[in-house]
Amino acid sequence: MQDTRPRSGLFPAVALAALVTVIWTVYIAPLPHYDVEVFLRAGAAVGHGHDPYPPPGSAEVYSGFAYVYPYLMAFGFVPLAWLGRLGASVFIALSTGALFGGTRLAGARDGRTYALVAMASCTITGLQMGTLNAVLFLGLAALWRYRERPVAAGLLAAAVIYAKLFLAPIWLWLVLTRRMRAGAVAAAGIVVLFGVAEATSPVGTHTYLSMLTVLARKEAPLGLSLTGLLVNTGVGFGVATWAARTVAAGLLAACWLRFRRTADERVLYAGTLAAALVASPIVWSHYLLLLIVPLLVSAPGPGTSLTAFTVLSWFVVTPHRTDLTGFVVGGVVVGLLAAPSLVRVVRGPARRGSPAGGPVPPRSSMTTAAFAMTTAAFGIAALATGVAVKLLATAHGDPGRVVGAYCALLGVLTVSWWSLAQGRRPTPAAVPLDTDHSTRPVPTGGTAT
Repeated sequence: MQDTRPRSGLFPAVALAALVTVIWTVYIAPLPHYDVEVFLRAGAAVGHGHDPYPPPGSAEVYSGFAYVYPYLMAFGFVPLAWLGRLGASVFIALSTGALFGGTRLAGARDGRTYALVAMASCTITGLQMGTLNAVLFLGLAALWRYRERPVAAGLLAAAVIYAKLFLAPIWLWLVLTRRMRAGAVAAAGIVVLFGVAEATSPVGTHTYLSMLTVLARKEAPLGLSLTGLLVNTGVGFGVATWAARTVAAGLLAACWLRFRRTADERVLYAGTLAAALVASPIVWSHYLLLLIVPLLVSAPGPGTSLTAFTVLSWFVVTPHRTDLTGFVVGGVVVGLLAAPSLVRVVRGPARRGSPAGGPVPPRSSMTTAAFAMTTAAFGIAALATGVAVKLLATAHGDPGRVVGAYCALLGVLTVSWWSLAQGRRPTPAAVPLDTDHSTRPVPTGGTAT
């Protein structure tokens, strides 16, 4: 007799497919996909032996329609370029697969988690443009998952850093967690990639890096970076760049000290990615997708942190050209996804006992009072700083851009703060290669988890 009982995994899969269809129909299909079109033109150029780059020093470099990525990356788009106009749609479909693959590698199993990741405004914006961020998301999640495999971790780190140079702090994460073999593989991989590019690219490494500097100077005030925020409040680009790097270094140092005390490397992983975004002179809204990786690593389920990220992302920036239909659809879908978390918050921790009926275990190593006081102090300081930068921008720059950049900066710092405040819960298992952990740091304030 045939089993007619419903399969528990069928409904979430169908619901997720329906959500992807809605996202494609409402937000993605109506818009031109500028970034992937640039990649496809570069793929077609190198496929025919031509130079994919704009003339160095020309205004075309910062026009928004020129290929300004590492040379070898263009070869990955040669097969898609053969598909013509279909190539853009195929790339976005592959990016969606990368997004869900990365979500699973980061530890997610619940269907609502996948939906929350997909409905974040930064996720939709990246898919609209056809950016690399979904692929980077997959790479960063895979790096965490395979962090105990030196060769795999090193090669993944090298690929991610080569694709986006602002992610270079990822190499520091390998070193600070004493994964020296993985760090060596990553360093060697980066040297090889740039060496091959230097030997084959029509634009030398020095010229390429100079092109990126010009691009950063032009695009920083238009984006969401701390550098651009400072420039829009009257600070020179050079001073703003070093100020952002200093803040990033301080953030990374705080997370490293926390890691030394708790041996919870999720704190350092979150801090590394946050520091990379703080230091980068160019940050667009779709870059914020990368922050979801440490959120999932620390709490793989559809918890309050991921729900808050998805909801607040729509307040930082909405998907491109969102009309009334887009706002209504986004509000309804995000509201339905956020409702369970909101109900749990309203009910309070007292009504959420453990599965065995015992007391609720503490979620943070901080006391509730200390956490509340510190959070209140952070909120007051953030509000005062926001008023100050808005006043400065009124005199020197674009107040609207300053508000967006400041909100994005608060989001980055909040993810870092949330990670710092976490207790020492069991770390999700990596995929081990061997059992030699003699090079791991020994915590100074307790046993490792």
